[in-house]
Amino acid sequence: MARPVARQMSFADLELLRQGVRLEPLLQAICDFLDKQPALVERVRRDLVCGLKQPDHGRRGLTAPQVLRALVLMRLKNWDYRELRERIADGITLRAFTNFYCEEVPKHDAFNRSFNRLTPATLKAINELVVEAAVKLGLEDGRKLRVDTTVVETDIHHPTDNTLLWTWCACSRGSSAGLPRRWNCGASRVFAIVRVLRIGACMRFNA
Repeated sequence: MARPVARQMSFADLELLRQGVRLEPLLQAICDFLDKQPALVERVRRDLVCGLKQPDHGRRGLTAPQVLRALVLMRLKNWDYRELRERIADGITLRAFTNFYCEEVPKHDAFNRSFNRLTPATLKAINELVVEAAVKLGLEDGRKLRVDTTVVETDIHHPTDNTLLWTWCACSRGSSAGLPRRWNCGASRVFAIVRVLRIGACMRFNA
């Protein structure tokens, strides 16, 4: 899949530029900032062609500037892949920002595949670039970090020793607060703790 650094402008693209379509101030400032980062564009291009036997042959894929600008736009707007593709395809200004212009925008999985080819070092450089641009534009001061976490359901660990019983003792203390008294969870927990200590003593003796 060939991935040139830049695409050739078509007559439709030139007509679109002649109409005087202007980006919003924020996107225009980021666009001007990205235009001054040829080293990062080349870094993205090397990641895209890495592992390809004949990168100059085959079907034409996303260019390095398109991948870089689409990734920055996705991080900036906090969109998923489908919304990213739909917004670029429907908006003239976003087409100009991502260098698609009048070109057909690929499906969302094409963005996913291109982004997955970027190395962690390149993604780190892009993230640092976004933060630097935000600081220069006055959007962020760079002193606070906002993160998001995702809860993943998983099975309880395999019981190799008395740690599984001890996990129940720790978890039951908080989860039994609203249970009826007749259930007598406190006595069961005390019995479990004693059993944990006995198992631990037997393991140390046998060792």
